[in-house]
Parts: sequence; C-alpha cells; structure tokens
Amino acid sequence: MLTLLVFASLLLHVLTFLAIRALQSKVTQQESQHQEEKEAYEAMLGSILAELREENERLLKGESPQAPATPAAKKENSQSAPQPESVVDTEPVSDYSPPQPTEEEDDITMSNLGRVLQLNDEGLPPAAIAKQLGMGKTEVELILLMKKNGGKNGKS
Repeated sequence: MLTLLVFASLLLHVLTFLAIRALQSKVTQQESQHQEEKEAYEAMLGSILAELREENERLLKGESPQAPATPAAKKENSQSAPQPESVVDTEPVSDYSPPQPTEEEDDITMSNLGRVLQLNDEGLPPAAIAKQLGMGKTEVELILLMKKNGGKNGKS
C-alpha cells in the first residue's frame, strides 16, 4: 500500500514539474515576442522622429534670413530693436458674417408612457388606448396601474 502511495506521489510530482516547465516556456516565448514588438515600435517611432527633424530643418532653412531661428535669437532681436507702435486697422479684415439661426419648428414626440397617460386623462378606456397606440391591453393596464400606485405613494 505504501509503495502505491509513493508511486502516485512521484507521478503527481512529475506531472506538476512538466506543467511548470510548459508554463515557463510559454512565458519566455511571450516575453521574447513582447521584446520584438517593443523594438519594432521603437524603430517606427525613431523613423517618425527622424522625418519630423528633417521637415523641421527644411522649414527652418526655408524661413527668411531676418526671422530668428531659436527662442534665444528672438529675445536678442526683441531687446535690441525697438518695437514700433501697433496701428489699429479700421477696415474689416474679411466679409465674414456669422451664420444666422434658422427658425425650425421643434418636432416634439411623446413617449408611449406619456401618450397612454394623456389618453387616459381624456377618459379613454385601456382597450381603446391600446388599440389606438398599437400596444397590448395588458401593457396599457400595467402603465395605468403603476401611475395609480405611484400617486398613492407620493411618487410621480
């Protein structure tokens, strides 16, 4: 009996060890895949940054020679040269006029609940309300019952 228990224990230990090794290999594989994806994203971002640098350099070279290229140069130019007083233009810049609101009629529709309650207030029986609104008679009766019970409890 003891040998059977030892054998079963050994078998369980071997199976557990194999399961742990399989999980470890999967984790290692996922880590390597994650690292490859990370490297691919870094390469893609690097190429985008390089393109942006090239475009910025091209734009800076295309600017007029009077325009400062750096914020420090802007400060030096603004401190050394006196600023002319700004002249207010009285002419309109463009013929822009803001859009005028159009007068549209609001389309207000009531929910089935509102229509049921309105028709009930007009004195129609639940069967007539159900037929007019294309609802079930039981559904209309349930709505009216809920309204009735809600009024008793002080809820609306």
